[in-house]
Amino acid sequence: MEIQWPLVIFTLFVCLGAGIFAMQGLLTVLGKGEKSQISAVIAAAAAVIVGGVASFLHLQHWDRAFNGFGQLSSGITQELISIVVLFIVLIIYFAVARKGLAPKWAGALAIFIGVSVVALMTTSYIMPARPVWASPLLYLFYFSQAFAAGAAGVWLLSSLSKEADAASLMVKCTAIGGALVTVSLLAYAAYIGTINVGSVGNYWDSTIPTASLIDNSNLVGKLLGGEFALPFWLALIFGGIAPAILAFLKWKGEHINIPFASLSIVCILVGGIAFRAVLYMLGFSVFALF
Repeated sequence: MEIQWPLVIFTLFVCLGAGIFAMQGLLTVLGKGEKSQISAVIAAAAAVIVGGVASFLHLQHWDRAFNGFGQLSSGITQELISIVVLFIVLIIYFAVARKGLAPKWAGALAIFIGVSVVALMTTSYIMPARPVWASPLLYLFYFSQAFAAGAAGVWLLSSLSKEADAASLMVKCTAIGGALVTVSLLAYAAYIGTINVGSVGNYWDSTIPTASLIDNSNLVGKLLGGEFALPFWLALIFGGIAPAILAFLKWKGEHINIPFASLSIVCILVGGIAFRAVLYMLGFSVFALF
């Protein structure tokens, strides 16, 4: 399947924005992060806007975009509604945070909406017609990456604000998030090995009629050491292992560390792009199996 780069950017930055808002909400519930709360709201809003623009670019035409919102049961409509609600909650949080540390109910609301947006976004990509996507492991990957990216983002904001308590917690969350991303990617590789496509061999992609036949046998071998190995290992090393190691190195050290936090975010984003590319490369249709 051809890589849909606008949707890669959309899901990546929605995970980043929702993750930052949810992790700032966690700090708020714990009575921390007062200095970083406004910058977290701005960063979360900016990330979601980037993702939303990318989504519209995928639809290409304004009439196609708005026609796609005609069904409440469609994934794109649910994503739009969730993002609109997210912005409403961002505005509410911003309003109460201007008076000092936001109240705990605002933090709990930020966590709830951040988790909900990622959940609804992931649900729209769970497609039985595409075996590689039709797995609960997709939830694990997106939630893990949102957790890791959000923690690293708030780690950076806390470091810029020189809030040691908040930075200390976000360092630990970044390390845990990186480990969870690593586990999700390894689990996904194992899951791909259970997809029974070996007897099919080649398939024709009806969306690209001029493309040559694609061999979809031995997917795990190709994922670990074949044509899909480069993006998969980039995702595993940069998206999971690297941020976990960077954060672990600061677990007991100086938590306020702008270079380590910045590098963690860059690694998570690079890894996120790489694995999303893999999902599209392996996103063949179940139609080919019959």
